[in-house]
Formats: sequence, C-alpha cells, structure tokens
Amino acid sequence: MNARRWRVTPRSRLMVAGALLLGLAIMGPVTGMSSVSAARWVLGAAALAALGWWLHRRGSVVPGTVVEPRLNVVSRAGLSQRCGLALVEVDGRSYLVAFGDAFAEIRETPSRGPEFGQVLAQARRPMPKPRKVRGRRVTP
Repeated sequence: MNARRWRVTPRSRLMVAGALLLGLAIMGPVTGMSSVSAARWVLGAAALAALGWWLHRRGSVVPGTVVEPRLNVVSRAGLSQRCGLALVEVDGRSYLVAFGDAFAEIRETPSRGPEFGQVLAQARRPMPKPRKVRGRRVTP
C-alpha cells in the first residue's frame, strides 16, 4: 500500500482499530504482561506516532501549492546534430550552457537591472487645442 495514496475512510479506520485490538489481545497473554499495561504502551506509541506524523505534515508543503523547481530549462536550441545551447535557471540565477557529445561549457549570464526601474521624467498630457465651431472659438 502506498502511504501517499492511502485514504482515511471509515472502513480503513475500522480495519486499523480492529488490527490494534487484535494485537493488544494477543500481546497481553503471550508476553506475560497485563492487558492494562500493554494497552498503555500501545496507546503511548500511537500518541507518539500521531505527534510525529503531525509534525512531519506541519513542516511539509501544503497540498495544492506549486513548488518551484530548483533547476529549470528556460530555452533550448540545437546548433547542429550533436551540439546544442540551453538557457538554464538554477535557484534564480541564469546560466548559458553549450553542450555536445564530448563537452559542456557553462557561463553565468550577467544579471540585468530592472528595465523600467527608474522614472526619467513625468509624462504630461498635451493641452487640448481649442475647437472652432462655425467661426467661433469654443472653450472646453
């Protein structure tokens, strides 16, 4: 059974509870300990397992969110049958990779500043020209 595909349904809960009860009933007489102490040990182990599962889920990524891959091939072009060129992003940094049968060369691309980062001048709208209506000037 794949742990990631296991769904918590009422039937699966009932099966797990039945297996735990059966194990508890068998463990008492076989090991020579009382059923009460065996139940305490099983309950403590289940509580620790639930706490570990909760801490693991709390630290993991929430389902439904997209995790950005650390390595992303942005663009790839073939130069010949045995050579190619690729633009690759690794952890937010861009690299240009030239590769072939017996070689690979990696160059870091220079980081560009923002293209529209600085405002050079305030844009102004031109004043509207006065319109003429049959020889008269009309002001807006």
